[in-house]
Amino acid sequence: MENKSNGVENPNHLLKADQVAERLRISRALAYRLMQNGEIPTVRFSRIVRVSETDLENFILQHKSR
Repeated sequence: MENKSNGVENPNHLLKADQVAERLRISRALAYRLMQNGEIPTVRFSRIVRVSETDLENFILQHKSR
């Protein structure tokens, strides 16, 4: 079910780096770099790193050309 307010399918869904890369159509290495630099906020569980769909959507909106 899609959240109509911001187009996010499931705001609590967590994405892996390769899923982030696929959605942004960038390399996995660049996705990791954006996550490591904190440009895309992450959620950490020990060594596991994920990105919430909401945070990814916010990142996209912040970088949209006007």
